[in-house]
Amino acid sequence: MRQASATAHRPLTAWLHRQHGPVNGVVTFDRRHLYILPTRSGAGFGVLLVAMLLTSLNYNISLGFALTFLLAGIGMACMWMAYRNLLELAVSTGAASPAFVGDVAVFALNVDNADPAARIGLEARTPQSEVATLTLDGDSRGTLALRVPATARGRLKLPRVTFSSRFPFGLFRVWSYADLSLVAFVYPAPEPNAPPLPQVARPDDAEDGTLSVASDDGIDQLRRYRTGDPLHRIAWKHSARTGRMLSRTGSTPRLPGCWIDWDALPPGMDTEARLSRLCAWVLAAGDEIEIGLRLPGVALPPAQGAAHRRACLEALAVWPERRAS
Repeated sequence: MRQASATAHRPLTAWLHRQHGPVNGVVTFDRRHLYILPTRSGAGFGVLLVAMLLTSLNYNISLGFALTFLLAGIGMACMWMAYRNLLELAVSTGAASPAFVGDVAVFALNVDNADPAARIGLEARTPQSEVATLTLDGDSRGTLALRVPATARGRLKLPRVTFSSRFPFGLFRVWSYADLSLVAFVYPAPEPNAPPLPQVARPDDAEDGTLSVASDDGIDQLRRYRTGDPLHRIAWKHSARTGRMLSRTGSTPRLPGCWIDWDALPPGMDTEARLSRLCAWVLAAGDEIEIGLRLPGVALPPAQGAAHRRACLEALAVWPERRAS
């Protein structure tokens, strides 16, 4: 009997949890995808109305009938207002901020209200996140930030989002689902107290491992500007001081650089420990050092800046998925 009951409920469960994906990047809560049920307070309110109706019938109390039907009308109005609070809302994806393992990834969702009426007490959540709330004025847009725990490195896809509302009096709960394609990178957790970043000279540095750096103020490295000299060679400060265009000569200043190499780590380290240490080194390099990253099947040449650092962290996050073909 229990198995037959579970089989009978499968079509209803599948209908309630059917996919509601975006159309042109936007999920719209139309009438086919909104569900409404009374809350505990709403069920108690209904029982109270039934008791009042029976009492009025038993004792033939006219004022009892009037009060019962008045409260029933208020309850029906609350049901419509709760349903109306989500109807025709449009939800689209925003930005997804990366996170380290053990932190939370933040997914931003844009909510558009094209109706003149305000939308009050909107709630959104995923199975793993806390509830995020939002109230919108008429003809306005807002952003909901969902904080999802990052438990494993790689790509973290935004789970199914449940939007709901209990406005105005909490008698009814109306809800809908949104299946949005939004992914955040989860980087390995940086190793605490990691060893210092290894300062390994790049193959294109000087033979003795030193780096040639030109002096900014050496007067012996200045000469008259010649047609064709690159702009970064022009000594603007000295040119303004002397009234003549001067160019720098000598070696071009370079940042120190190194390779962050998988094979340079101790052989006994496991995969996640290696990635954690490499992640700590990438973060420790900052913008003062040009770094290159070598993983099995992956090689990112030395560079600097936030974009290069993010590319290195993403390579660590998805390895061994991202390999050289």
